[in-house]
Amino acid sequence: MPTWSDPAPCDDDEQLFECPDCGKRLCSERSTVSCGRCETEMQNLSVPRPE
Repeated sequence: MPTWSDPAPCDDDEQLFECPDCGKRLCSERSTVSCGRCETEMQNLSVPRPE
């Protein structure tokens, strides 16, 4: 599995997303992002997970 570079820290108006399938990370201003490689919805790492 390739190792992706971590784009964090993101700009103030961006959030960090990670693909659950390949692990690719990117910063985006959008609320939902799909992985261009896997076509999977990426997880938003900038918000805490519910407990």
